[in-house]
Amino acid sequence: MAAHLIVGRHKPISEVATDVTPLRESPFWYFLARRALDRSGDKLSRALESLERRATELSLPIQYPRQHATGWAVLLQLFEIATPHREEMGRFGYEMMVAGFDRVFGPNGFSKEALSRLLGNLNSPAFPNRKREETIADTFLANAMRLIDPKAVDPRLDALIMQTCLTDPIMCDLANEAVRPAHELWEATLAEYVRRRPGFIRRQFLDPNSWLFESRE
Repeated sequence: MAAHLIVGRHKPISEVATDVTPLRESPFWYFLARRALDRSGDKLSRALESLERRATELSLPIQYPRQHATGWAVLLQLFEIATPHREEMGRFGYEMMVAGFDRVFGPNGFSKEALSRLLGNLNSPAFPNRKREETIADTFLANAMRLIDPKAVDPRLDALIMQTCLTDPIMCDLANEAVRPAHELWEATLAEYVRRRPGFIRRQFLDPNSWLFESRE
């Protein structure tokens, strides 16, 4: 599946570090996901609040629950960050990426399912002539929402609700904001991981939190 990741506009890994081994280690992706989640806070909260206000203005019976929507938004941000490095990762690196993400986002298997849905949407966009960035935003809008009261909504309205979300310019702009990754997160995280990374035995037997997040001089 890693072979289907699409090239973005980030610096190649060779400009950041010569050793690509960290990309094939799940603690690196866990570290990246934790940092992305931490940095998404205020900006993402504002985007989600604005999405719910816009949904109300459009009389849509939907909401964007914080924990659920945050997981989708940050995973899609991480996809954008990881995409340019697919060749260095290889298939094994992709599996390690998913394993690292699974330590941050629940329930178990959510990360793999979310990325699979995104890749499916990129291969077959919901609307013709949709740009890559628009499809990523569409994936967020469609999957991060929840019906406020499923029992009160006629299932025949599902398609109309979805179409309204994906064609409303304000909703789309807010979704783009939600899935936009933090600037320079990749370079800074990779450099910090390499600095903190212990030897093989310690990596195998120590809790990654003990060397990834504890203060180090």
